[in-house]
Amino acid sequence: MKASIVNIIIFCLSVLVNLNAQDSTRNVRNYQLDEITIESDKLNSKLADVPTKIEVVTQKEIAALNGDRLPDILKTKSSIFLKSYGLTPALNTISINGLGAEHTLIIVDGVKLNSFQNSHIDLSLIPKNTIERIEILNNGVSSIYGSDAIGGVVNIILKSKEILPQNRTTKYKASLTQGSFNTVGYSLNLYKEIDKFNFSLNFNKESSDGNFEYYYDNGIEKILKRRENSAYELYDLAFRTQYLFNENNIFKFLSTYSNQDKEVPGIETGITPAQTNQLDKIWNNILTIDNNLSGDLSLRTNFNFQNNFTDYSVGDFLRNTYKNLVYSGNSEVRFKKANYGITSGYNFTHATLESGEVIHGIKRNQHALFISSFLDFDNIVKLYPSIRYDYISDISEQNLTYRIGFNLQPVSERHFGLRGNIGKNFRAPSFNDLYWKNSGNKNLKSETSLNMEGGLFFGFTGIIKGKIEVDYTYIFAENKIVWIPQSTGYWAPFNIAESKSNNYAVSLNLSKAFSESISIDLSSGAQFTNTKKTSSSYLNDPTKNKYIPYIPLQAIKISMGINYDFWELNIFYSHNGKRYSDYENKNSMNSYNSVDMNIGATFKVYDFVNKLQLEINNITNTEYEIISGYPMPLRYYKLTFSIKY
Repeated sequence: MKASIVNIIIFCLSVLVNLNAQDSTRNVRNYQLDEITIESDKLNSKLADVPTKIEVVTQKEIAALNGDRLPDILKTKSSIFLKSYGLTPALNTISINGLGAEHTLIIVDGVKLNSFQNSHIDLSLIPKNTIERIEILNNGVSSIYGSDAIGGVVNIILKSKEILPQNRTTKYKASLTQGSFNTVGYSLNLYKEIDKFNFSLNFNKESSDGNFEYYYDNGIEKILKRRENSAYELYDLAFRTQYLFNENNIFKFLSTYSNQDKEVPGIETGITPAQTNQLDKIWNNILTIDNNLSGDLSLRTNFNFQNNFTDYSVGDFLRNTYKNLVYSGNSEVRFKKANYGITSGYNFTHATLESGEVIHGIKRNQHALFISSFLDFDNIVKLYPSIRYDYISDISEQNLTYRIGFNLQPVSERHFGLRGNIGKNFRAPSFNDLYWKNSGNKNLKSETSLNMEGGLFFGFTGIIKGKIEVDYTYIFAENKIVWIPQSTGYWAPFNIAESKSNNYAVSLNLSKAFSESISIDLSSGAQFTNTKKTSSSYLNDPTKNKYIPYIPLQAIKISMGINYDFWELNIFYSHNGKRYSDYENKNSMNSYNSVDMNIGATFKVYDFVNKLQLEINNITNTEYEIISGYPMPLRYYKLTFSIKY
């Protein structure tokens, strides 16, 4: 496998070099791929200069994708595997580098979204219409962000200011959607500028029967069925405002609210599932103040309040509610020169959980200090050291994490480089781990990991513009928390697991503009994941040296966009390879391939910009499951008409 990967890399590089050589008029100093500024390292580095692989999903890419929620964006990226339990907005959790959702940090505008209750977040709760871009970090970075950042980080950056036509101060947008399974949705958006002040209002609503078709194998034959008890109704509200006191001081406020009322059909067993419902109410508020103290010195302060409520019920037999409250404050000072820079900050977080399933009076106070910096040696070698200290009150634990990274670009044109990093990361035990009634373990310690990464990148212009990247990531995680059965009949968590991840990734991005009206963009990536549990939970544990369940050993994602005049065609191919559905690796799940697409036309009538788009999902009518017992839908459609003024 390794030899074949090397051959592919060599072949791609040789082709790209030849393409460059064919264009004698090119000027490599005009190479633009490194002009994207990254926010995730807190240093505002250029994408080509960072010490880790970071995949940036732009607003243009987001707009071209099918679907309306965050999982619809992330599932097209080869570095990410989504554990999906059905048609969005069914539960969707994330895996990067073969680790669990609790090991991947999700942040929005610098604020952590992972729940203190279980370290997870249901990605389907986040709509995509307020997202400006996404930065996906391919490795852990607790030295900047603290707990949960072991496998990787997804940094979601929301829209702050929109571009208006000349002599306009207001923008309106509305859309209407009709799709399979009686899916109906609409959205409204208002954006307004008044001198130094601007604000936006977003609202969208969607409902569906969710009764998609799938095949069920009853042991004798496959039967075509419809999913039962899977209807949903949801809506999202977002209010954002920004005020420029002057060119050096900016005030921003964001408030988002999501309400999802959905049926949860559960595992398919051949009989009608129990009537199960889940209501989620998610309210998130972020206040940010940016102060430019001088040309080189700036200060950012933000405050966050989250109120997240879940009501889960199974008929008249069971009802559980969970209320998570989070208050946090963060202040960062950034000093940056051409050849060096440093960002230092302090963070305080107070989190509580109220539920009948955990002991009463849970709370956590977390204090953190971090320093992230870079040193540039003659624009050839850049070093990125960072360190962070965390104190967690309810477990009286201190964590010191670090990372040192480098970026080497030996040629002045800066279209080729090597990068790498090594660091320590951690995940604090969740409230469920510690305080679940009759099962929690108050003696748990934080999970820790040693992460290493190395890679190369090669960017090119000429006949075709693009970039190829090759990366290797190693993660050794220990003190991992595992729930095991006890003689009392309950399951309890213990720090007894270790795992090793050896992951390889190759990506290729190409872009070609044939004229002002014709262009093609191609994005592709392959991920080879090898993550195994390397410890025993008990004597003769059969799960030792076995693959982590549900993580595909290979994944390939390809996206292609074709623009011709006012027409747009986008095609998305996904391959997920062999994976196991149990910890002993006795039950394997077949690989599957799926293809989605959309075709749209944009046309202008007076000052109104109209777009009609048809989405076709699972074109090949592929029969597959991502999680065993949770069928995914066969072919389905969605038609959207939007108008913007």
